[in-house]
Amino acid sequence: MKNNVQVIMNEKFWIVEIFKKKEAFDVFGKEIKKNIKELGILNVEKVRVSNLYKIITDAGKKNIVKIARDLLVDNISEDFKVYRKFKKIKNFWIVEVFFKEGVTDSVGETAKKTIIESGILKKLEVKTGKKYYIKGNLKEKEVKEICEKLLANTLIQNYFIYPKG
Repeated sequence: MKNNVQVIMNEKFWIVEIFKKKEAFDVFGKEIKKNIKELGILNVEKVRVSNLYKIITDAGKKNIVKIARDLLVDNISEDFKVYRKFKKIKNFWIVEVFFKEGVTDSVGETAKKTIIESGILKKLEVKTGKKYYIKGNLKEKEVKEICEKLLANTLIQNYFIYPKG
């Protein structure tokens, strides 16, 4: 299900998803879970949070992996995946949040500048977002409420909800 969204077709892009290593504590996931319970939605078992970098380029995966490994990830506490299309995960609702077109993405602009200055790529765009994995016996209506009250500022951000796999 897509909400509040403008889909741009025929873009060539990669997603770099950065997440805490299994042994590292996901403080943001724990805080979001607490905030969801404060909304009165009690069926949430677990929340994990990842940072997303949507890199719009014609470059191949090898260059994107180099960018992720060398420039974007803290190799001590984080790991990453590079993909074009993600797979659903059993028992998890997935929510992605990105800035709307035209809204300044300071982190994306900084990442773009860093990538260009590193010499890995010269032509690209970078958009940043968050990905939330929410495990629990939730209805779509509850997930939408979580998005609109906690995860996204709908004035400047779009969110995408993907049902449990």
